[in-house]
Amino acid sequence: MIFRHLLVGTLGISAAAVAQAQSTVTLYGLLDVAPAVFSRTNAADDRMVKLNSDTGSSSRFGLRGTEDLGGGLSAFFNLESPIDPKNGTAAGGASSGSCNAAAGCAAATGAAFWRRNSYVGLKGSFGEITLGRNYTAAIIKQAGTLSATPSGINTGMGLTLLSQGLSNDFWNSNQIRYDSPRLGPIDFAVHVAAGEGGLGKSYGGNMRFLQGPVVVSLSAQKDENLASKSVTWTMISGSYDFGGFKLHAGANKVDNSDAVVGFVNSNLWTVGASFKATDLLTVAAQYWTVKEKVGVSTSSKLLVLNADYALSKRSALYVLFGNVDNKDLGIAPLWGNQNFSGAGNVIVANDKSNGLAMGIRHTF
Repeated sequence: MIFRHLLVGTLGISAAAVAQAQSTVTLYGLLDVAPAVFSRTNAADDRMVKLNSDTGSSSRFGLRGTEDLGGGLSAFFNLESPIDPKNGTAAGGASSGSCNAAAGCAAATGAAFWRRNSYVGLKGSFGEITLGRNYTAAIIKQAGTLSATPSGINTGMGLTLLSQGLSNDFWNSNQIRYDSPRLGPIDFAVHVAAGEGGLGKSYGGNMRFLQGPVVVSLSAQKDENLASKSVTWTMISGSYDFGGFKLHAGANKVDNSDAVVGFVNSNLWTVGASFKATDLLTVAAQYWTVKEKVGVSTSSKLLVLNADYALSKRSALYVLFGNVDNKDLGIAPLWGNQNFSGAGNVIVANDKSNGLAMGIRHTF
């Protein structure tokens, strides 16, 4: 009888421990593909028609999981890889701040399968801490306020930040990042990459004010290469939701006085808006201008028009149109895999060009 009570008690304790430490692993992803036409390329004046991927959002698949450790504490991880739906490839470098392809940094730009995210962390009432390759706090927290287009941040925010070199700062390897909980109307996030492995150092952070329909986001980051040369940038953006109509605006400044390879001494400003025409249809327009300050300062301009029609919670049809009036610093009219090199390069400096894409986006 005593043995039976002990056995029942032991099983009960074990069951409670298992219930307390429940874990889940989820496979997820996004696919974005669109037939597109460009008025010209960098190599030829001829119109180019192609199947464009990642026009609005970057295609990806990944694994994420969490384990409940009890007491409000949980452990989690994320592994995320890019994928090009046109051909199934998942190649791509892993630029990290001042260590990037333009700088010839082989350590950072070699193919990395989990180059979008590869980290583990802990979260609780204190916020969350992640260790590994992750989005930098400074840029990712800007996406919701800087970009007005409902189809994604690539065409618009991605293109203009690419022209400034800030695409090198979307992710950092060897990164420690802390995200705070909401502290009244404020939250903040900071990150540091110590620079091991010859990748250079990086420090940055973001603070947001969120109160009713108003969101204001302020970011700053500094990247330092192995020669102790550094580039710093600051960014501010904000949005106001009128209910069905949302207004966005933002500006940044890149200070590259040390001429760190891969970054451009420049300023950006933008204004845009989205309008929910029906429960399923959202339309948006956004204007971007980037002024580079190398030699004689010139400004390149991008106008983006977007319509996004929800077929379901996971699938949408979209149209994206981009028109650029470029000076010395070139901006592409539409984002897309394999759009920025070779004969298919659509970044045309000192000329006007445009692109039109009509595609589908599916999340799972």
